[in-house]
Amino acid sequence: MLTQKQLGQKIKKLRDERELSQEELAKFIGISRAALSEIERGNRSLNALELAKMAKVFKLSTDELLQNKRVEIKDLAKSKYIVNANKGIKFESEKLRELILYILSKCGGKPNFGETVLYKLLYFIDFDAYEALGKPVTGMNYIHQKFGSIPQLKQYQPVIQDMRDDQEIKVFNQDYYGMTQKRYIALKDYKMDNFSVKEKELVDKVLTRLSDMGARQIEEYVHGDAPWSSTKDNEIIPYGLVVFRKLPYAQCDYEQVWQDAAAGDTLKSLGEMPDKEHNYYKNL
Repeated sequence: MLTQKQLGQKIKKLRDERELSQEELAKFIGISRAALSEIERGNRSLNALELAKMAKVFKLSTDELLQNKRVEIKDLAKSKYIVNANKGIKFESEKLRELILYILSKCGGKPNFGETVLYKLLYFIDFDAYEALGKPVTGMNYIHQKFGSIPQLKQYQPVIQDMRDDQEIKVFNQDYYGMTQKRYIALKDYKMDNFSVKEKELVDKVLTRLSDMGARQIEEYVHGDAPWSSTKDNEIIPYGLVVFRKLPYAQCDYEQVWQDAAAGDTLKSLGEMPDKEHNYYKNL
């Protein structure tokens, strides 16, 4: 068990490794920056609720946080909270079918659009949805591969085979600048009956942002995304790793949001401005 001072040092090291400012971490925990500074110096203890929140931010159990063992950020995906992050997420095969038809209707005719681009678009749609809406669109698992993320084939392939058998899509190979490109063509109109308005807006946003990228370009782009870069070859990529995203992958500039929130907390702590002071500034 760590002493109070050792725990403070460990928290600071974990924060630095994850490139979080004191303002950012304090906002997560629900305390002031000054209070976090005292914790890191070993001058203030954590109550049970604060300890639980701190462990959650670092994707550790409270026991893991309190034990005298250095936690490397490269080991982040080994935490039981990350390993189990996709448990409870339901794979919705029907939504995957509808999503594929929708994507093909919007992008299938583009010369760059092969299977590689489709894989990456599905990945970003699901992970962006998890970050922005709290749940992925399809719930499909994605696997870390050298050239980026790919769908878990035991989930993906049966859906594609059913779509081919039902003559909803055609899949074929063609030459593309001296390389074999696997392409999909929609043979059926899409329906988005199972999608919420926010889900459809998110899908359109991803397609607008990424669908013109070529296979090599979008592969390289995936390599900068925290969920992919924090896992190893052939591992399932946990949705929970979106909390470590930074721009341009993150849905917003969290650092600015947290800074604004910290500034708001500072102003709030100052209390209401006295009438005398208010009148002074008003009459300047």
